[in-house]
Amino acid sequence: MKYRVRHTTTYSYQAPASLCHNIAYLIPRNYALQKVEDFSYEIKPETSFLVKRKDFFDNSYLYFSIEKTHKELVVDAFSTVDTVQPGWVNADPMQTPAWEEVRDWLRSAAALNDTKQYYLESDFVPILTLAEHYALESFTPGRPIFDAMKDLTARINQDFIFTPGFTDISTPVAEFFKHKKGVCQDYAHFALACLRSIGLAATYMSGYIETLPPPGKPKLVGSDASHAWVALFIPDLGWVEFDPTNNLVVDDQHLRVAVGRDFGDVTPLKGIVYSIGKQVLKVSVDVRKVEEMVES
Repeated sequence: MKYRVRHTTTYSYQAPASLCHNIAYLIPRNYALQKVEDFSYEIKPETSFLVKRKDFFDNSYLYFSIEKTHKELVVDAFSTVDTVQPGWVNADPMQTPAWEEVRDWLRSAAALNDTKQYYLESDFVPILTLAEHYALESFTPGRPIFDAMKDLTARINQDFIFTPGFTDISTPVAEFFKHKKGVCQDYAHFALACLRSIGLAATYMSGYIETLPPPGKPKLVGSDASHAWVALFIPDLGWVEFDPTNNLVVDDQHLRVAVGRDFGDVTPLKGIVYSIGKQVLKVSVDVRKVEEMVES
C-alpha cells in the first residue's frame, strides 16, 4: 500500500527566540517491510546549519540550528512510503514457541546483544511489578508467545481508555496504569513495561497510521497524528509488531519512522530554544493513500 504523508510541526514563541538547536525524527525507515520512495522537508525560518545523521538504532534524523531571531518555527516533512504485508500476518500464533523458552533463549549466548538490549528497562519504561502481574495474566505457563501477545494487546485495548490531553510525555507508566487513560505513546510504553518485566525483548515503534473518517464523512486534512506501537521479538518470525491502541497485529497500514527503546529515543522533534515566556506547539499530520489522491 502506497501512502503520502505530510507532518507539520509549528512552535510559536511568546517572545522572540534568538537561537534554537533541534533534532527531528521525521524520515521514514527504508527496509524490508516498506520502501521510502521520496522524502523532503521545509524549515522556516531558514536554517543556519543542517545535517542528516544516523543514530545508534540506525534511524535517520535531521539536526539543525537557527541562529537568528524568530517568533515561530515551522518544520514540514513530506514522504511517500510503499508498505508490504508482513510475513507474520499469515503465521499461526499457536505454532510459535512458549514464551518462557524465548525468555530463557534471550539470556543465552545464542542471542545477539542487538536483541538483548531491548529486554532492559529504559528512561520511560521501567521494570515494574504491577506490569509483570498484568502481563502474566496473558503469558500463562507454556503459552505460545504470539498467542499470548495477541491476548495482552486485546486486554490493554479493552482496559484502557484513549484520552487525548490526559497525559503528557512526563507521565509515568505507573500513573497511566492507575488512571487507565492516555494516548498511543502511553499504550506502547505500558505494553513494553509488561513485556520487559517478564524478560522479553520489545521495541518502541514510532510512525503513522491512517485515520479513517466515519462512513459518509469526508476525510479532514491534518486530522491524523503521529502514532506509536510495539514490536516483540519472536524467534523465526523476527520483530513482530502489535498495536495495543487499536488491538491490531500490524499489517500494511502502519508506516514506520523510527525504532528505539521508548519515546525519548525517537521524539519527532525536540531541541533547545533560547527565549523567554511560553511557547505553543501545534502538530498536524495527514496520511493519504496515493490511489485515493489520484482519484480525487
